[in-house]
Amino acid sequence: MTATGPSPTPELRRALGLASATLLVVGGIIGSGIFFTPAEVARPLPTGAWVLAVWALGGVVALAGALTYAELGAMMPDAGGAYVYLRAAFGPLAAFLYGWMSLASIATGALAAVAMGFANSLGRLVPLEPLGGALAVAAATILALTVTNYLGIRPGAAVTNVLTVAKVAVLALLILGGLAAWGRLGPAPPVPNAPAPRPSLVVALAAAFPPVLFTIGGWQQMNMVAGEIRDPGRTIPRALFVGIAVVIACYLGANAVYVRALGRDGVAASAAVAADASVRILGAAGAKVVGAGVMLSILGFVNVTILANSRIVYAMARDGAFLAAAARVHPRYGSPHVAIVVMCVVALALLAMTRGDLGQLLSAVVFADWIFFGLGAASVFALRRQWPDAARPYRALGYPVVPAFFVVAAVAGVVSSFVAAPTTSALGAGILALGVVVFWVGRRRAASRE
Repeated sequence: MTATGPSPTPELRRALGLASATLLVVGGIIGSGIFFTPAEVARPLPTGAWVLAVWALGGVVALAGALTYAELGAMMPDAGGAYVYLRAAFGPLAAFLYGWMSLASIATGALAAVAMGFANSLGRLVPLEPLGGALAVAAATILALTVTNYLGIRPGAAVTNVLTVAKVAVLALLILGGLAAWGRLGPAPPVPNAPAPRPSLVVALAAAFPPVLFTIGGWQQMNMVAGEIRDPGRTIPRALFVGIAVVIACYLGANAVYVRALGRDGVAASAAVAADASVRILGAAGAKVVGAGVMLSILGFVNVTILANSRIVYAMARDGAFLAAAARVHPRYGSPHVAIVVMCVVALALLAMTRGDLGQLLSAVVFADWIFFGLGAASVFALRRQWPDAARPYRALGYPVVPAFFVVAAVAGVVSSFVAAPTTSALGAGILALGVVVFWVGRRRAASRE
């Protein structure tokens, strides 16, 4: 009789190649924002040229962030993304606060809000009452995609790939249609009572910058699944470069078409910029295609949020900073199944508590999101100093200028968010402060048990 030891603990599987990693970058950035937030960007600004300039600046910021996070992801290709970098560079408190904010509000709040946006979009096409209403559809959407990701990284990535290709195709249709119709569109229609721009350009830029940052954020979600990417030292930088390039082309192209079709005033006054622009460019039939694309884009973002951010919960649990069960990997599916379920439960709880009205909660934490974007990028400086001889398959292009530029941009985003929404930003600061208390209480309890 042959003696056998205990079964090895299941580990996450490196199953994603370059194509899936790239589509995760694109899918993690392009959600519903590009179809709606251009109006928020245009309202404070005086001209269409300034609108495009701010979006171009956002593209530069995103590229700087991707170049910086590429070094970190290639150097530490582990589940959790910025959680891992913050823990190594600044210690357990900084890492815990990132995970705390992600689980308590940023990722789960975004998940609930975007699922609600999908339900509302679906409600424009079919009656939702037989399905239990918009709230029930939003909850069912979260549950269905939770099950998909529970079954493993391959099913979750496959759904992301299909939906990301579909949303990029719809944006390409809108952009190419706009370019083809550029000469025949004529002047933009006049807009009675269009929102007036801010009297000060500095104030206008401060107000326009946060929604751009909100819309371009998300490339870091691919880093969260670095522990499941094949040949991460090569794949992560390439996926970030290609993915960001696709997003910049889509965002600048879409905004150029919006401004050409509607003018600055039309964009600023629109409640659904993509739909209004597509009616003028593509006609009623084309507008329906774009509307379907918006739904697919939203659905894809919900899936990426579950897939990527559950890895933060998994990393926290593996460090002993969260429920130990959340560090388990499913022996058959190879997924962090408990962490995925935890994400689902918190998102559904937020959905139920707010009855789907998550606008104020999301506003409160946008500024905190960029605090951690900036801290994550600042990890490059700390780790170069602490571990100068560590293997770095990729080094950030333009170091130290490019990472420093991104950190400064993140600080500007945090300050702009606070100026634009001081009350809700203060609420976000309160959630962050509560996380500090939770961390130290947990530490004391752990020490007392030893």
